[in-house]
Amino acid sequence: MTTVLLAGALAGSALVAAPGTASAAARAAGPGSAPAAVVPSGPGTELSAASFTQMTVDDAGGRVWIAGDRVYPDGSRDGELIGVLYAGAGPAVASAHMAAPLSGVAVEPDGSKVYAGQSEHVAAYSHFNGSLYPLDPIPAPADDCGRELVHTGGRLFFTSRPAASPGNCADGLGSVGVAATAEGGTAGEVMYTSTRVHLEGGPGGLLVTAPERWSPADDPDLGIYRVTDGSDGNLLEFLGERRFTEDGTREGMDFRDAGFSADGSVLAVADGVRGTVLLDGHNARFLENRYAPLPEGVAPTAVAFSPDGKWFAQGGAASGDEADLTLAFADPSVERQPLRISFDDEAAGRRVVPRGMEFSGDGEQLFVVTSDEEGTRFWLHTIQTREALAPSRLVDVTHGPAVAGAPFRVSGRLDLDGPAPTRAPRLTVQRLSDSEVVDLPSVPVAEDGTFVLEDVLPERAGNVQYVLGYAGDEVHSLSEYWLVVDTVEASNTADPGGRQPARGAPAPSPAG
Repeated sequence: MTTVLLAGALAGSALVAAPGTASAAARAAGPGSAPAAVVPSGPGTELSAASFTQMTVDDAGGRVWIAGDRVYPDGSRDGELIGVLYAGAGPAVASAHMAAPLSGVAVEPDGSKVYAGQSEHVAAYSHFNGSLYPLDPIPAPADDCGRELVHTGGRLFFTSRPAASPGNCADGLGSVGVAATAEGGTAGEVMYTSTRVHLEGGPGGLLVTAPERWSPADDPDLGIYRVTDGSDGNLLEFLGERRFTEDGTREGMDFRDAGFSADGSVLAVADGVRGTVLLDGHNARFLENRYAPLPEGVAPTAVAFSPDGKWFAQGGAASGDEADLTLAFADPSVERQPLRISFDDEAAGRRVVPRGMEFSGDGEQLFVVTSDEEGTRFWLHTIQTREALAPSRLVDVTHGPAVAGAPFRVSGRLDLDGPAPTRAPRLTVQRLSDSEVVDLPSVPVAEDGTFVLEDVLPERAGNVQYVLGYAGDEVHSLSEYWLVVDTVEASNTADPGGRQPARGAPAPSPAG
């Protein structure tokens, strides 16, 4: 009788880190230990654009949309809108070219329309499976300083800021405008600004306006609004504002990025002075920040919560092999060190660009745009968030005699790193013999991690395989163990009472 472990037999594409994805979550430690090791990012996909302004995720169409300018060998340039496919149908990259400069991008929630900012208007495209068809442009005031676009509360908002003189964007009057809708929503300006302003949308029609500061002594006020139906004449309901000097520091907000939590209760702001600042998403009051910060000296550039409510990411510009990105559980009470990733390679970029992070709708992928130090080359990385889960392993697996038609007993232990499981673990079990696949009842795991599987082997002697699986939970990765035994007839059993150790190692988990 022989026992063989098929290590990695189920390790298909679902268990393999995608290109540009860190694959060392098993190195992460608990909060009471030293910070987790920094993981090199691996190569990313270099973008054709020579500038980056904004990105957005179209979860309905399965694309990451990015707007910027492309420079050609003869020195000419045009605006380039690209949509990189990550799920669904159509070409790997959808693109449209238009007059430069191109700045800002937004998408309808159903993925049917994509918008990009130009100097004289907002370009609009109908989108289906990677094909873009130009629509009538959306009227907008002239812009010389770079638009930002956001779609929230069923409306498209955009910034406009003409230069007071060629190249002078510090002076003059800008505005935040809203486009008309087919349902009768009227277009117009909803506010005017004396400095350049950034926009961020959130769940339930939330909208953030964050002015740039023009000097360290400036103290811009961040505002939070909710989009309404405008029946009372006001499209935006004011929820709160915050000046960052109110935390007792002397310098005003140095805005880099912002992102709402999945339920809109928390707004994270990447601030160049303070790092990540947390505000109440409904009134803008300061909240305690319980997330592990970026390493000291790393300039913050981006923040993002996943729409499924599970993850929180912070991006920055580090030097050397320091972490440029951390990926942690959105629930700070989970005792787990974040996954730390560095971008420090000619094929990966050197830093996370401002506003360069977005999650897929299901939270399973984090899209990150990086650049070289000069900010002239850009890469798109896809990080599988399962890499930040605590590893699990099925170990110490042994079994009794494998006699055809007789009871069969397998025992072992489920080993979980990091925090306690969020629910009582159970193992799935499949038995494969000849061409038959049988789903056996799930097996409970005791508090000490041990488990016992009891079964009756098929009557016919031969090869029998058992697939033991742990599906993981909110904080632990899945793991699998394949056990293969050659059963014998009862008359050939030499030691009916002996236990047989399983030789080999468990199949690798996604985070292993």
